[in-house]
Amino acid sequence: MTQTNTTKIRESTSQDALDSAHGDIECTIGLSTGRYTRTHGPFWFAIAVVLTVLTWLLLIPFKGSYLENVIASGWQTNWFCILFTWWCLLILMAKYQKIRVQRRALRVVGIFPKRGDFVLSPGTSGEVLTQIRQRVARPREFLLFNRVTMALSNLGNIGEVRDVGAVLDSQADSDSSTVDSSYTAIRSLIWTIPVLGFIGTVLGLGIAIGNFTNVITEGGGAASSSIRDKLAPVVGGLATAFNTTLVALVAAVAVQLITTFIYKMEEDLLDDISNYCNDNIISRLKLTNW
Repeated sequence: MTQTNTTKIRESTSQDALDSAHGDIECTIGLSTGRYTRTHGPFWFAIAVVLTVLTWLLLIPFKGSYLENVIASGWQTNWFCILFTWWCLLILMAKYQKIRVQRRALRVVGIFPKRGDFVLSPGTSGEVLTQIRQRVARPREFLLFNRVTMALSNLGNIGEVRDVGAVLDSQADSDSSTVDSSYTAIRSLIWTIPVLGFIGTVLGLGIAIGNFTNVITEGGGAASSSIRDKLAPVVGGLATAFNTTLVALVAAVAVQLITTFIYKMEEDLLDDISNYCNDNIISRLKLTNW
């Protein structure tokens, strides 16, 4: 018993237990996070509000510049587009960190014995589960170790080797659904941003048409300089219409591209987890119980 405890102490000092909280900014500041790569939406929305205000403040020294004119001319909707863009980017940044944390699980060694004659069976599954508990803090928080634990627990409790593959496949489908549903808010915002741009376009065109109507009805025999002054609001309305569309489309394209990149990272993670399970579990099952 003393030798076993000494061995465990030696292992813990040479290799810290893998923890899903390490490297996760939400866990670092004490937020209650969602499962796996889900993020804390309200917290990032609050940060997005702060960044939107900072964006407005940073544009003050550039008053009259092209960038300031593009954003400020469509104040009715442009700032909402910027707010939602910041929100999406912050969520994606948090997801990127969480994916990196999840990927660390694939690099943990020593979970499965390296000896060539080792096979998985109801009798040896407990050995692997013990190694996971020793090397990983809160293994259920990891996509990989949650899947492995469920499969091996089923093997140890029920003793049916043929059920392990079914458990892994079922959990793989569940993990894929969980990952896909975590993008629901981002997809909604990507859809909302260009809609806000189109709303701004309609508002800008409405202003332009209204002002142009006033020019026609009030112009009469007015001098050309007076007509030119009255046409200024018309041009301003058209600028608002096109600038809001420009801001919204640029923001939506940027967020969509980054979302596609992050989503591909999660898909690759799920594929690597499935390959890991095939290489270390399915290929090591003892076939005598089939």
